[in-house]
Amino acid sequence: MTKQLKLVIGDKNLSSWSMRAWLVAKASELPFEEILIALDQPNTSAELQKYSPSLKVPCLVHDDLSVWDSLAICEYLAELAPNKNLWPADAKLKALARSYVSEMHSSFTSLRSQLSMDLRLKMEIRHLAPQTIDDIKRILSLWTTALNKSKGPFLFGDFGIVDAFYAPVAFRFFSYGIHIESDLIKNYMNQISQYPHVKSWYTAALNEKFQPFIFKQP
Repeated sequence: MTKQLKLVIGDKNLSSWSMRAWLVAKASELPFEEILIALDQPNTSAELQKYSPSLKVPCLVHDDLSVWDSLAICEYLAELAPNKNLWPADAKLKALARSYVSEMHSSFTSLRSQLSMDLRLKMEIRHLAPQTIDDIKRILSLWTTALNKSKGPFLFGDFGIVDAFYAPVAFRFFSYGIHIESDLIKNYMNQISQYPHVKSWYTAALNEKFQPFIFKQP
């Protein structure tokens, strides 16, 4: 059944939502075909139309089913691979992990805007908007609470959907030189960056060829 899985993603350097779905697909150990569509190009919409009803990435195609939106994709993958514990097995911990993921999915708009994902970027940002500071504080609080309970190495013990959702945030902190004092948090960020599938995505992003948008004369 799972041999027909196709995961449609965008640029690995920039597409944080693609990264989340791809990491969960890898953690599920289900075989899938990766289809990468360069974003913000003249033919992007036409290519996405072949797979994604929303014309966005990521999109998971399974036989005649298309599942769009990263969270919906991850939930579906968790159902296809129940033995991989992509969510914590304990019902209360699963509910808590889902709360973490849902907050990442729907909140932190200032962080997304000011610290957009760019894995190639290395700088030290000089000004953070107050709302971005609040977003960062909230994320660090979430991480600290989870890690103190689980004792690591990841938020709820083993790598799961919740870590896939926060992995791009860790790289935003790396890219923009966000100073972290907590050894607990720094260790978690190191664990994320060294996780094999994260390293694979990061390496591919660095080797990606930049495709500038070409404006044609009318």
